[in-house]
Amino acid sequence: MKQNAIYLLKGLFFSALIFILAILLLAFLMMKTGWGDSIMYPMLLVFFCLATFTGGRYFAKHAPSKRFLWGILFGTMFFALYVLVTYFISGNDTLLSDHAMTFLLTAVGGGCVGGMLS
Repeated sequence: MKQNAIYLLKGLFFSALIFILAILLLAFLMMKTGWGDSIMYPMLLVFFCLATFTGGRYFAKHAPSKRFLWGILFGTMFFALYVLVTYFISGNDTLLSDHAMTFLLTAVGGGCVGGMLS
């Protein structure tokens, strides 16, 4: 059990790192190319899915069986971490009211697929 927690924390760290770097790349591209805000939301979903896919694959690779369930667990944990960080940075719960279900399904789906392909 302790080993699973270590793999979960490592997966969360790497996924968060991937997500942060992808957001920085998106911000740079939006600044240099003049893309509007309409491209931001779909790209955030793609980056969110990519991050949870990578982390779910890493976490489930170390699971003994039913790896897709471990991937779903990872996606849920990454979403919870994302909500907590967003809440502490912005100070309000706008994510919980606007697009929470879309981000949750993206995180769970990315983690599940990553777990299945591990």
